[in-house]
Amino acid sequence: MYGRLITLLFFILLLAGCKPAAESEVTAIVGAVLIDGAGGPPISDSVVLVSGSRIRAAGPRATTPIPAGSEKIDGSEKFLVPGLIDLHVHLGARAGPRFVAADYTAERIRKNLNSYLYFGVTSVRSMGTDREAGLEVRESQRNAPPGTARLFTAGRGFTAPGGHPSQEVGDIARQPRSPAEARSQVKDLAAGRVDAIKIWVDEVGGRLPKIQPAISEAILEEARVHKIPVTAHIHSLADTMFLLDRGAAGFLHMIRDTENIDPAFIARLRNLQIVFAPTLVRQELAWLLKEQPRWLSDPEIGRAADPETVAAVKSFAASLPSPSAEAREQFERAVRNTKSLAQAGVPIGTGSDGGSAFDFPGLMLHRELEILVEAGLTPLEVIQAATRNGTLALGKMDELGVIQAGRRADLLLLRANPAEDIRNLRKIDRLMLDGQWVDRARLP
Repeated sequence: MYGRLITLLFFILLLAGCKPAAESEVTAIVGAVLIDGAGGPPISDSVVLVSGSRIRAAGPRATTPIPAGSEKIDGSEKFLVPGLIDLHVHLGARAGPRFVAADYTAERIRKNLNSYLYFGVTSVRSMGTDREAGLEVRESQRNAPPGTARLFTAGRGFTAPGGHPSQEVGDIARQPRSPAEARSQVKDLAAGRVDAIKIWVDEVGGRLPKIQPAISEAILEEARVHKIPVTAHIHSLADTMFLLDRGAAGFLHMIRDTENIDPAFIARLRNLQIVFAPTLVRQELAWLLKEQPRWLSDPEIGRAADPETVAAVKSFAASLPSPSAEAREQFERAVRNTKSLAQAGVPIGTGSDGGSAFDFPGLMLHRELEILVEAGLTPLEVIQAATRNGTLALGKMDELGVIQAGRRADLLLLRANPAEDIRNLRKIDRLMLDGQWVDRARLP
């Protein structure tokens, strides 16, 4: 009896000395200017509380009490934004002049994801070139903290037999020859629990076959049965309208064949909150690469590609013919259309096409953000595009992309104000992923 009393007293004293987990494990980021990603004005002298993997509270210091025992992080003279989201990547490649199928391994996928994370990209959506290794990496994140940039995947996407991007990556994309075959392949993707489905609808200036409308329609119908959103790589206004009429949930790249876009169609895009990730950096590459753009000498390019790949890209760029006037005009048309859609209230997302030829993971998303500012969006609008609007495309509006109670704690603490210069998003003082601080210097 006496022994039981001693044991009971021991546990009472032990419990008395323990604070509740909600209080003892809170991180408080205090004094930063908060840019929450939702589009509201920045909040000076803020407090953001993180408990576990989630944001517990966020707001002005005056109205956001800090629990006793919290770990305090001094955010004074710094700026806090959500982790960035890249809606358009291709994992498992070196981003060199040519695609090499043997590069596609789980190890390289994780290396790519670490490159994104180093540059502040905490979530990526891999669009259409993932095989088993990509699905395995994504599945491992579902069962544990991500440990690197959070991965969403469309598995293997759809194109026409011999259509884009088969000229670059071979037969990685599915190439159904009938609506029935397409439906069967959508069922296979559903069984693999993909997060999205990708369709390429682009004849590349008439040089390649384009997926047949009946097959696109079958893909969209079957995807709807399985409740999987379909995002399309597009070029023309007519294809974009056709796909939207049949239920496409989002678009990659921008309409490039015309600027004469019906205001009623733009209104539909806005009302349906269809996210366009214009991927302007890819269009810029089509005419700028020969000029050896400044990012090829970026001091941090080694975080995105190995030295051999960088050297190969520089050598290849020097050998290119002079860019055509049409390539530059298509880029400028895409920029103008992006501005028009954004001004009309169509949600713009951010995508880099990172991992495709010459397109370095993580680094190139920051060039995309610069181009969006050059197109006429404000830095705050671009931050919203790279955060909140990304969650809209991912179907994760309650999980990611905004610094708000209940969402995942993916945070960038910056040394300079991105609302003044979007390039300041690269001036990362500290990075948090899923509630854990990341040592960027030690990312493999």
